[in-house]
Amino acid sequence: MNDNKIELKSISELLGKHFYIPSYQRGYRWEEQQILDLLNDILEFQKKNGKDEGEFYCLQPLIITQKENDIWEVVDGQQRLTTIYILLSYLKDALEILGLPNNLFSIEYETREKEDCSSKEFLQNITSTAEINKTNIDFYRMSDAYLIIKKWFEEKKPNKGDFCNVLLKTDFDEQNKTDKANNIRFIWYPINNNDTDEKPNVTFTKYNQGKIDLTNAELIKAIFYLTDDNKDKKKHQIKIGYEWDDMENTLRKPDFWYFINPSIFYQNHIEFIFDLVSTKYESKISFKVKKDDRLRAFYIFNELITKNIKIYEDSKFNNTRDFLWDEIKTYYRTFVEWFSSKDEENKYTYFHLIGFLLQIGGIENSIEKIKELAETNSKSQFIDKLKVKTKSYFGEVDFNEIDYDSDPKKAKELLLLFNVITTMNGGYNKFSFDRISSWSLEHIHAQQSEEITNEKQKRQLLEEQKNDSFIANQKELLNEIIELLTLSEIDQNLFNNLQQRIFDLSSDTSSTIHSIKNLALLTPSDNSSLNNAPFHRKRDKIKELDEKGSFIPICTKNVFLKYYSKNVEQNVKWDKKDMDAYLTEMKNVLTNYIAIKEENYGE
Repeated sequence: MNDNKIELKSISELLGKHFYIPSYQRGYRWEEQQILDLLNDILEFQKKNGKDEGEFYCLQPLIITQKENDIWEVVDGQQRLTTIYILLSYLKDALEILGLPNNLFSIEYETREKEDCSSKEFLQNITSTAEINKTNIDFYRMSDAYLIIKKWFEEKKPNKGDFCNVLLKTDFDEQNKTDKANNIRFIWYPINNNDTDEKPNVTFTKYNQGKIDLTNAELIKAIFYLTDDNKDKKKHQIKIGYEWDDMENTLRKPDFWYFINPSIFYQNHIEFIFDLVSTKYESKISFKVKKDDRLRAFYIFNELITKNIKIYEDSKFNNTRDFLWDEIKTYYRTFVEWFSSKDEENKYTYFHLIGFLLQIGGIENSIEKIKELAETNSKSQFIDKLKVKTKSYFGEVDFNEIDYDSDPKKAKELLLLFNVITTMNGGYNKFSFDRISSWSLEHIHAQQSEEITNEKQKRQLLEEQKNDSFIANQKELLNEIIELLTLSEIDQNLFNNLQQRIFDLSSDTSSTIHSIKNLALLTPSDNSSLNNAPFHRKRDKIKELDEKGSFIPICTKNVFLKYYSKNVEQNVKWDKKDMDAYLTEMKNVLTNYIAIKEENYGE
C-alpha cells in the first residue's frame, strides 16, 4: 500500500512504523470509560468475527504527516493509537505463543519536561507496571490505562487467542496487495506538506477546535483529489473542487434539496449522492458495511478506488476513481433536470410527480427506482410511468370510504396529490416541498366547538361575536349575546348552547363532518391556530396567515374562498353544495393519477 494515500490500514500494517507526538498536543489523556468502551467494542466484534465475511471494525481517522527518516507525526488520533499500543503490549506474550507479530510500532512523545526516562521508553516497559506511576501526568495516564486493560481481561476472561487474532491476524491477498482478514482498522489519513503551507500544529488546532471535521464527505473528497498524474495534480484538484462546490451549493438550496430528499439529514448535502452511488456498487466490494455506519460510503468508495475494481465498460475512463466521479455528476445532472425541465405542455411535470412520490416514500418510490425509470424510458413514457406509480400506490379509490377517522393517512396523501397536481397544472409555480415537514388535516367546517369554561375567555369570545357582521344579521343570537354579557357570571349551559347554535348556523354538514370533502391540508402549527372556529372565522384566519407568509396550500386557499363552488350566494357557511363541488374538482384533477371507483365518479 502507498502510505501517502488515504486508505484503511489494519493494525498489522502499522507494525514497525515510528510515530511521533509533538509537544503542541496534550499528552495521553484517555480515562477508564473510553478505554472500556474500546475493549468492549473489540470484544463484541470478535464474537461475531467470521459471520460476515470481510467485515471490519474501524477506529476512525489517524491523521498523520510524514517527517524525516520514515517517522510519522500524528496530527490527530494519538489517544486511540496509544491505547492500541498499550493493549498490544499487554497481549505480547499471547501474540508470541500464537505466532502473531509482536514487533510493535513505536510511539515517541516530544519531551515536555525533564524526566528520568522518555515516554517512548516508559511505553516500551509498560508491562512492568504494578501500580499507577505518578512521576508525571503522561506516565500516570499510561500506567492507569495498562492496569485498566489488565483488570478488564482478568474480569471478562475473553478468549485471548480469538482477541489477538481479530487484532492482528492477516490473510494477505498477494494479487491486490491488501489484507482480506476480518480485523480492526484505522482510517489512514496522510497530510501532504507539499499541498499546503499550513504547519501541522495549525492543522491540529483546527481539527480539535471543530473547524475541520473529518466527515464522510471530507474523507471522500480526499480520495477524489488524489491523482497519479503529478504534472496536472493542481489542475485536477481545482477541477474537482469547482465541481464539488457547484453541486454542494445547488443541493443546499431548500427548494431543490427537499424536492429530492424530504427527510434524511446530511451535514454535507453531497453525501446524499455519495450514498446513492456507493449503494449501487456495494456488491462489488469484498466486505459488508453496516447500513447505519456514518462512513459507509467512504468505505465503499475507498475499496473500489484503492483496488481499482472494474465496474464500468466505457473506455473513456482510465480508472475507477474517474468513473465514479463521473457517475456522481451524472446523478446530480439528472436531479437538476428533474427540478428544472418542463414537459411539452410547459408544466413542471417531472418536479411535481417525482416530488410527490418521494414525499410519500416507500421502496418502490425511492429515488433510485425513479432514476431507473428515467434511464429506460423516453420522456413521455417516463411521465406515463410516474402516473402509473401514483395509481399503483393508491389502488382503487372510493372517496366515500376515505375520511378523518377511517384512513387519515390516505386522506392526507390524496389531498397532498390534489394540491401538487393543481399547482402543476397552473404551469407557472412549483409546489413548495421545502416548506412542509408534516401535514395536518383541517376540518373545513369545525368538528365541534371547544368548550370554554374560563369566565374571562367566555366574555372575550362573546364580545368578539357581538361585533361579528354575520351575527349582527342574526337578531335573536345578537340579543342573547348581549343578555349574557350583562350577567355577573355567565351561565355555562346557556353559553354552550349559544355556541352550538352559532356553529349550526355556519353549516348544515353534521352527517359528513369527517368526509374527505370536508377536509383540507394545513401545517400543524397553522391548523392549531384555527382551533374549532366556524367556517367564516377560519376563512378570515386563512387570509391572515397567508398575508403573514404561512404556507397555505393552493387547494386549501381555494376551499375557503369557495373557488370550487358554483353560483355562490353566501360566504359565511360551508354547506353540502360546497362540499360536492369541492369533491368533484378533486376527482377531475386527479382522474389521470389515481383509479377512481366508477360508481362514485362524477357524483
